[in-house]
Amino acid sequence: MAEPVADTLSSMTAQLLSPPFARDTPVAQVLSDPLVDTPMQVLLEQIQPYHLNPRRSPNPQYGAIKASIRQRGLDQPPNITRRPGEEHFIIRNGGNTRLAILNELWLETGEERFHNLLCLFRPWTARGEILALTGHLAENELRGNLTYIERSQAVDQARLLYEQECGHSLNQSELATRLTEDGYPVTQPSISRMRATLEHLLPAIPGQLHAGLGRPQVEKLLSLHKAALHAWERHAPDAEFAPVFQQSLTRFDSDVVPFSIERVRDELIGDLAQQLALDYDELALEMGGSDLHRSLLGQLLEPEVPLPRPEPGPRPASSVSVIGTPSPKPPGTEQLRSRIAELARTITAETAPDIEVLVQSSGCGFACHCADQERLPPFGQALLGLLQALTGTAPANTQLAVDLGFLFCGGSTAPFERLSDETLNQLFRLIKLIRLLPLRNSSDVSP
Repeated sequence: MAEPVADTLSSMTAQLLSPPFARDTPVAQVLSDPLVDTPMQVLLEQIQPYHLNPRRSPNPQYGAIKASIRQRGLDQPPNITRRPGEEHFIIRNGGNTRLAILNELWLETGEERFHNLLCLFRPWTARGEILALTGHLAENELRGNLTYIERSQAVDQARLLYEQECGHSLNQSELATRLTEDGYPVTQPSISRMRATLEHLLPAIPGQLHAGLGRPQVEKLLSLHKAALHAWERHAPDAEFAPVFQQSLTRFDSDVVPFSIERVRDELIGDLAQQLALDYDELALEMGGSDLHRSLLGQLLEPEVPLPRPEPGPRPASSVSVIGTPSPKPPGTEQLRSRIAELARTITAETAPDIEVLVQSSGCGFACHCADQERLPPFGQALLGLLQALTGTAPANTQLAVDLGFLFCGGSTAPFERLSDETLNQLFRLIKLIRLLPLRNSSDVSP
């Protein structure tokens, strides 16, 4: 039996008025980013700064750059990229300062030229994170506006990314090779200095470093650290050095007085001398030959009427104290003699090997002997006479007074060259050590 026409029309009307059928197909996906470098029109709020940007301090040219962009517009829009699955674009290689300025100018002026940008989009790759970081490093290096500590921290961050990429730790040479291959040429010695800066200097003087302490000052501080560490290991191999060095250096992390390497060195030597129970001057000679020349020159150039000098005696104790660091005992007489004899052997071995140094348990700790003294060159004869005089033995060289001048200072008429700077430094240290021994009487003079 046929369905009534009225029922058919009613059914069709109900179906037409019912909600549309739900789609079985998924929602259309957002178009993917270009696969090649592509100019792209983007809005300012779609771009975010690169979160690993090496620059952490304000750009010193910020004001000048802002004035230029306000007047001329953006001559060089930053390159942008985007990580897979993220909504916002990021600065790819340099341009974080320009992005911050554009945000300020857009808020201040409301001008569309600061809001709607034509940027070059560069696709993200599997090595996108590393290439972004090295790109920012190279861009900032080209402009020369990164501080030394910012560069050091960025290189260390790159190391972490490279090690994540390859799955194992990298030595400094391997890191230098990878950075160079990715567009940021750097040498292994430079990386070594950066790592040492992060390890030894940053914990003590972060303020000075982030304020712009440069590579020349950093290199001097690292040299000072190395010299101090060697001295500490010779005198206190079982005590910890890092707390002493960092507490000594921390007092200079202030802008109250200008940063001075000379003041840092002086205070550090004083702190070490206190901890090691050593004489300040002896430790100063031990830690550096270049400063010896300045010290001697300062003594020679003193005014005819000398300025008031402190009373003789031990140097005042420093205010720095290191909790938990054992203070070594001062060296005894036997230990001093042993060190004196060792140093005398070092001097003769490097300058006059025919001179034999005999270790003794009395006197200065050594005596000098030469089997055939007449065969010694004039240089060796002068050195032998000096060492014999220091031990209390009458020198056989009757020209000692004349030869000592040539030995120390040289001269056109001298029959031999003067002592090298390094040997002169060792000789002064030898004399200083001998002066630390108790005064000798006639029965204690070495034969």
